[in-house]
Amino acid sequence: MLYESAASVVAASAPGKARVLDLGAGTGLLSAALLRRHPTAELLLMDRSEGMLAKARQRFAADPRVGVLVGDLLDPLPPGPFDAVMSGLAIHHLPHPDKRRLFSRIRHALRPGGVFVNVEQIEAPTVELESLYDRQHEEHVHRSGTPADEWAAGRERMKHDICAGLDDQLEWLRDAGFGQVDCLAKDWRFATYAGWTTR
Repeated sequence: MLYESAASVVAASAPGKARVLDLGAGTGLLSAALLRRHPTAELLLMDRSEGMLAKARQRFAADPRVGVLVGDLLDPLPPGPFDAVMSGLAIHHLPHPDKRRLFSRIRHALRPGGVFVNVEQIEAPTVELESLYDRQHEEHVHRSGTPADEWAAGRERMKHDICAGLDDQLEWLRDAGFGQVDCLAKDWRFATYAGWTTR
């Protein structure tokens, strides 16, 4: 649902032959969702992991709409302008000041009227709700049949996450110069939110 909502907003906000940057693209799941909704888009996938991008190259083998670039979220962004920039479950690995700087760099990489969409893992607004988020996440994992060792490994990785609250991130987008911001979908600790530049 979250990736589909991200794909929907890019398709609605950047119609035609949109130029789209996917930051922290991993194996290309978010880009694949976008191409199902927006088959005329041209995508550039950027990730620091050669292993992840190797899988993305396999996923989009011989697809002229898709390019791949090795790069970290802290690196300069590829030359724009882009009609849309999107990211899925990557930016929460950055410290908060780096998140804010990245939002500003994204805004400058977008055309007027462009959109930034982020599918993100967020922090709950209170300690009590964070505990509830955590229980819901664990129940979802168990319902989906994830093996216990995979969930344990996921728990270990989550110790390194640097999540921020949804309201904070929307405010950071405003501070970065996005004219309109909104949360498009939310499922406990996961949310899809967007910011649009002024035309």
